[in-house]
Amino acid sequence: MDRFGSSKLRITWALISLFVTGLVVMAVRGQQGEGGSQILLFGTAIPLGADSLRSYALGNLVGAMYWAVSLVVLLGAFVPVSQWTAAAARGERFKGFFAGTGLGFAHGLFLSQVALIPVWALSWRLIGEAFPPELLRADLHGLLLGLQMLLWSVLLSRLLKSSAGLALLLTLLLRELGPRLSFFLDFGQDLGWTAGQVKVLEVFVRLLPMAQLPSDPFSPLALPLSIGGPLVLGALAMLLPAGGRK
Repeated sequence: MDRFGSSKLRITWALISLFVTGLVVMAVRGQQGEGGSQILLFGTAIPLGADSLRSYALGNLVGAMYWAVSLVVLLGAFVPVSQWTAAAARGERFKGFFAGTGLGFAHGLFLSQVALIPVWALSWRLIGEAFPPELLRADLHGLLLGLQMLLWSVLLSRLLKSSAGLALLLTLLLRELGPRLSFFLDFGQDLGWTAGQVKVLEVFVRLLPMAQLPSDPFSPLALPLSIGGPLVLGALAMLLPAGGRK
């Protein structure tokens, strides 16, 4: 695991998270009354009007958690794994892809879950519930998205040997492409597409990382394609001849 950072890094990360958690517990509190809801921040009231405090808090925390968890997993593992899979020996590249992705995901799992400690504390202070199902679901989906983005970034870094940064950028762009293509899944046949064309597009969209929270990430079609698809493509990319990055 030292390839992904020293123990000092993980200890520092945990201490920072605990410090922020302490600030959240001391400084933030939610209040729900007959006249509406409000958030107290260091004793200063921030009115939310007639909005339910729970819907307001979860509506913002769910999206933020989904993005944050996936990005921490990706950024925490991308550089070490991409360097490992750039090895000259084919066997070392395969080892870097499979073992490196697994270790990198475990490292990102640790970093992301430690980073979420202040979020759980904030949820508790706002709505009186530390682990609401909505946030637990967003956390799980964020981990799946992070793993999918990691696989795509490593795959693209093998194809674009001259620029790991470009591979990372393209991965983030692919994440934004998926929701745009979903429009054609809903209205493709109304636009004159055949059912077969819509089905092919659906398979392609399932392969891409999604910037939106998925409704059914564990369906028989979604999970094998979203994780298994880039895993197979990445393994094939490891067969490409080694080439040094400029």
